[in-house]
Amino acid sequence: MAEARQLRDYVPADSTAGVASTIETGELTGGSTDHTVWSCAGNLTAVRSIRARVREFLSGMGHGDGALDDAELAVSELATNALLHSRSGQSGGVMTLFIRSDGARLRVAVADQGERESDTDGHSRDDGEDFGRGKLIVDSCASRSGEYTSETTHVAWFEIDDARA
Repeated sequence: MAEARQLRDYVPADSTAGVASTIETGELTGGSTDHTVWSCAGNLTAVRSIRARVREFLSGMGHGDGALDDAELAVSELATNALLHSRSGQSGGVMTLFIRSDGARLRVAVADQGERESDTDGHSRDDGEDFGRGKLIVDSCASRSGEYTSETTHVAWFEIDDARA
């Protein structure tokens, strides 16, 4: 139940922006929906752990190898961006992984602790110079993707339609 409380902490209370629905279970159609929520310390080993959790959960839900590979690559990008550009990557930081599946579609979201107070390397999520290719990678792997922010949280998500599931 602690995970459910964490989920409520990361979902914006103001749903008028139309973004809170991006991680709602009810939107997934078809058979029974299963999901998992997992929080981890924001450090470089977290990316490897998150990839493993995504692959393990989604393979258990019967998703095909192509969808598993795409999900693993896309979540690596989201988790790495969370570490590089948010307070989650600083000492004591935490990020939370949300995974949902109804068999034909999977949804993965990474919630971080929002923008850093002062970004020591001078880069932000919106830089377009040598940064920003992660979004292109996520978009090439996913059927749909997006992100939203609240005052204290940034959530990046993607969905993959998996006909082989």
